[in-house]
Amino acid sequence: MLYLQLIVNLFLLLFWIRFWVRPENEFYFNPFLSGTTRFVDSILQFLRPVLMLPDQLAALILLTFFCVFKTIFFMRFGDGITLSYGTIFSFTPDLQHASFGFQVFYGVMQFALFLVRLWTLYFIVRLLARPTRLTRAAEAFAFFARPFSLIPFLMQPFVLLALHFCLTAVIISIGFIPTALPALMPISQAPTSDIFLTGHPVAVLLKLGWLSLMSCGDGLMWMNNALLLSIVGSFLSMIFGLKTVMLICAESVDVLLGRFSRRQAATSGIDFTPMIFFFIVNFIYGIIQTGLYKLITSPFVK
Repeated sequence: MLYLQLIVNLFLLLFWIRFWVRPENEFYFNPFLSGTTRFVDSILQFLRPVLMLPDQLAALILLTFFCVFKTIFFMRFGDGITLSYGTIFSFTPDLQHASFGFQVFYGVMQFALFLVRLWTLYFIVRLLARPTRLTRAAEAFAFFARPFSLIPFLMQPFVLLALHFCLTAVIISIGFIPTALPALMPISQAPTSDIFLTGHPVAVLLKLGWLSLMSCGDGLMWMNNALLLSIVGSFLSMIFGLKTVMLICAESVDVLLGRFSRRQAATSGIDFTPMIFFFIVNFIYGIIQTGLYKLITSPFVK
């Protein structure tokens, strides 16, 4: 269900971006953008006689509608909306006692967390990018990261930290149920958020801060997932002769690797750089997640 929720959030992202974009001021010659923008514009054009609203406002209304529909779908066919922090903590609402409005709010929070983590991935990619090189994939990524990508680069890490902390504080404060992986469960047997809310105020702030950093670290997991998806997509498109898809996947790998990419230099043979990069990032991500978990559950932070 987590992957299905991710796909739904990617769909919602199209309407979120359309809210921030005026088509008369944009040109979609980029193959990364043309298909998705035409898809959203076709939906808005079909509904224009019914909604009778400007496209940006109509996109916001459709975004709201699909957020509600997402909540109903996962309440009916799953265990509700799930918010995951790394591979350790996940948060779910109490389906037996939570009202429908609370469930919808939970769905909105999931999309908000999705956006902030997408922006975190964008910042990491910008950090690794070659300073003087702008590709079509990088241009498309900046487009989908709006309005965050419009913020000056030096301010972006502070904005990200503030957003992660605020979202984490809201998620914890309204009583979502945290769970942890059984292998890492010696401290969190009680299915409540008390582990993050009880103790000295300084300890509470520290735990919220560390959980926020864990959410920031998920940008590395997103990078690895996007890299793996691009590698597999490039391989499959090469097998089936899909040249456009293969080009898109290859440029995506190039953007994700940034200054570590050797695609332009490797004219022949097999380049193992993406896989080496994948395992190194995965190793760093595991260290960060485990270290933050130990800090959160430390007996000295009470």
